[in-house]
Amino acid sequence: MSYFTANLGKTMENDKLKSIALVVGSIVLLALVATNPSLQRNAIWHSAPSVGDSTVQAPSEKGPAYAGIISRNMSFFDLMLNCGLDAPSIKLIEKAVRNVYDFRRIYPGQRYEVYAADDGSIESMQFSVDDESYVDINIKNGDISAEKKDYDFTNQLRTASGTITSSLFGAMEQAGIPIELGVQLSNIFAWDIDFFTEMRSGDFFKLIYEEKTRFDGMRKIGRIISAEFSTQGRSHYAFLFKNEEGKPDYYDEKGKSLRKQLLRAPLTYSRISSNFSRRRFHPVLHHYAPHYGIDYAAPIGTPVMATGNGAVIETGRNHANGKYIKIRHTNSYITYYLHLSRFAKGMAPGARVQQGQVIGYVGMTGYATGPHLDYRVMKGGKFVNPRSISLPPADPVTNANMASFIDMRDKHLARLSSIHAGDDPAAIASGGNGAPDKGPSISEKTPSSVSH
Repeated sequence: MSYFTANLGKTMENDKLKSIALVVGSIVLLALVATNPSLQRNAIWHSAPSVGDSTVQAPSEKGPAYAGIISRNMSFFDLMLNCGLDAPSIKLIEKAVRNVYDFRRIYPGQRYEVYAADDGSIESMQFSVDDESYVDINIKNGDISAEKKDYDFTNQLRTASGTITSSLFGAMEQAGIPIELGVQLSNIFAWDIDFFTEMRSGDFFKLIYEEKTRFDGMRKIGRIISAEFSTQGRSHYAFLFKNEEGKPDYYDEKGKSLRKQLLRAPLTYSRISSNFSRRRFHPVLHHYAPHYGIDYAAPIGTPVMATGNGAVIETGRNHANGKYIKIRHTNSYITYYLHLSRFAKGMAPGARVQQGQVIGYVGMTGYATGPHLDYRVMKGGKFVNPRSISLPPADPVTNANMASFIDMRDKHLARLSSIHAGDDPAAIASGGNGAPDKGPSISEKTPSSVSH
């Protein structure tokens, strides 16, 4: 925004003097406000409006005074100046709400609404944080309060199905199904289905999921409510149901939890480059030695998740393992994550982690010929094959809740059976539910194309 026009040398000089005086005045006022609490409470929350390109002044008195979308290179400070606030007031807002939202993280495309009182002073504002939440800021008598709130959504249940020909995500793409449903599906069945080795051509899936619609019409994929995944002629089921703590979790048709102590894999990987072995030729050291982990080849920077709840017992770096993390879990399990490029924030000995929490990122530090994660599991002081260990499940549905679970399960089973997953992977209609014939292993046909 131009604050003066270069018409005459004298006009330019005067405007420069005015600008300098304005800057000096703002600095002095900021210093006074910062050192005098009474001035903070009595700060003036409005000045002459100055509207920039990314700020639209709303015509309705009942609606927001200013509303729009953050443009590129627009800072919160600049935006608030355009909405009529002075520098000290803007600084006070930034400081007061920082524990709820840091406006240094403002981003292009972020929606905002600024509301004014009858006298023109700013009394509240709202900023979107993401698709599902926003920050609500209120200013009253110099006091500033902020709260992160969720947008209201209406939910509608949708169905989808597909048949595997090359990979789960390939089937999702062919059927025009949002890819985030594939991520959810693979996470739900992560403990019982190895999406790298166990899938066959002709396997199929059926889903009932939420489609969420926001007040402004924006649609978003919600949770999978129930699912059937048939592989090698056997159907696996998942039903979303609240556990004893009131939190939603997934259970099979008998009410057993699908969640186990450790995830099958610590990342969404493209392929396994090396398996667990008691005798493997080392690609760097060029001799035979045990390889007590599974190598997951993935691009540098791919997020790595803790496979179970636990506590970090060691983080570090050495020549062989590069950057690594060790986590202790219950039942004498310890998991290792090697060759990381970097650690996630907060990863230090003693830190508590939750299953699925990002703890680091794939790299190729240490003895590595390419970017990958070496994932290892120790049980009772001995390394075990992460892909073959039998893990105890979480708690099942209780007897007190079993009747409610069965009622819900039966309703969803009936609807799942009405979804047709035939030769056309895009079919989403009523029909039969015959299991396809067992086909050749996908991993035998196209090992590099299987994703999870």
